[in-house]
Amino acid sequence: MKSRRILVTLISLMALMHTPSLMAQDEEVADIDEWQVLKVEAAKDPFAKGNQFTINFANYTEEEWHYPLPGAHLISPFGGARHHAGTDVKTKPNDTIRAAFPGEVILSGPYYGYGNCVVLRHANGLETLYSHHSKILVKVGRWVQAGEPLALEGRTGRATTEHLHFETRVKGKAFNSEILFDHNANKLIPQVVVFTRQPNGTLKITTSQPQQEKSGEQ
Repeated sequence: MKSRRILVTLISLMALMHTPSLMAQDEEVADIDEWQVLKVEAAKDPFAKGNQFTINFANYTEEEWHYPLPGAHLISPFGGARHHAGTDVKTKPNDTIRAAFPGEVILSGPYYGYGNCVVLRHANGLETLYSHHSKILVKVGRWVQAGEPLALEGRTGRATTEHLHFETRVKGKAFNSEILFDHNANKLIPQVVVFTRQPNGTLKITTSQPQQEKSGEQ
């Protein structure tokens, strides 16, 4: 009788170990571990090892980037007479705004003239800002994948029409997102970008095409 109880217990344990719910939990834990590694990278100072860091966007796969507002057209570029800190792109009200790169949400909510605003910090050393939303879909501390929904297109804050105000930053300093994205084609530009911190604190950005490996060499 005792041996029969032991056999039943063993069978029950084996069944539990192979249930889909437990397998799903194991997979989820693995994903969370990977996110934690990326969060550690995102929290680092990109200039911790010197005054320069490089990102090779030519190596980025489709899973590593996403245009923040698919189907959008450019309505206001970076800079100009009004010193515009970002790039304004537009589709139609309440369209979905998506994460440009995998990252951690470090700001989510109303923020001065930006209205409803989301800021992400990325493991590649950059930050991206998205604003004027009609509705925010993420909270601070959440890790999002490239292309994951962040908010809905709106006109909160200082905005005269529904659109996305999009900024790319290094340590809070905005730079022209057209260095990274072709806003007309809604594409990431496959190039090498070098960010250099100048002695006066300004940011110098240079771009180049990735070097091609020479064939036929031993």
